[in-house]
Amino acid sequence: MTKVISNFFPPENRLDHEFEFSILSITVKKQWTIFKLITLAVVPCIVAPLTLAHERDTYKIGKSYYLIVVGSLNEPFLVDNLSGVDLRVSQVPEPVGNGTTKVTNNGAPVSGLEQTLKVELGAGDKRETLPLDPSDRAPGSYSATFIPTVQTTYSYRIFGNIHGDPVDLVFSCAPGEVSENAEDNSPMKVSEIVTRLRKVGAFACPAPRKNLGFPEPSLSSYDLNQNTQNVAASIQAADKRAATTQLLGIVGIASGLSGLAVAVMALKRK
Repeated sequence: MTKVISNFFPPENRLDHEFEFSILSITVKKQWTIFKLITLAVVPCIVAPLTLAHERDTYKIGKSYYLIVVGSLNEPFLVDNLSGVDLRVSQVPEPVGNGTTKVTNNGAPVSGLEQTLKVELGAGDKRETLPLDPSDRAPGSYSATFIPTVQTTYSYRIFGNIHGDPVDLVFSCAPGEVSENAEDNSPMKVSEIVTRLRKVGAFACPAPRKNLGFPEPSLSSYDLNQNTQNVAASIQAADKRAATTQLLGIVGIASGLSGLAVAVMALKRK
């Protein structure tokens, strides 16, 4: 019986199966290699919009030209998440066509600006000035960390001087969906010696934290504080109503007793 089973498939069939298995293994390996190459090529394209949502502006400051990139750290920009101002400054050649042609040369990074520039955060009527910290790995890159606590429009005001030329530039986040390719090629004079030649892209305003909560919405510290204040106000209002009701009750009882006393005195006089 064992001999019959072992000879059930002819030898040539076993060789064919081994050959087919070898071909299949080679094919799978090739397909896996192609898949990895495609993944490596596609993933950066997917991640780039999330990590590079920045505004890229070309300025003429004094007699020099600069590419200034501004955005937020640790994107996506979320309420109650550690973030901050992301600033990159490089000196570029004079753009062709009065700045309307895209600057393809990243230029020379401008170092040392942590000594001459500061950033003022703006949200509603609140303002706070922070120093800029230079990057240890990327010359010309600076940051100022903070935690956004409210979902609103934030502005980053960069002020001080670059290479001795005074600057005062304001960058505001864009509510809603952000376009990385939106362009504004209209020159805008900022001051006597500062002109914005070109604006490309934008950076997003902070998204609400509760949208990412699971299985329950994740409330921000501001929302929790507002809820606490609302509860406290409701309790205070209820206490006031109870005190008013109690006072009116006492006044009513006193009035009743006073009327009864008057009636008794009237009866005694009779």
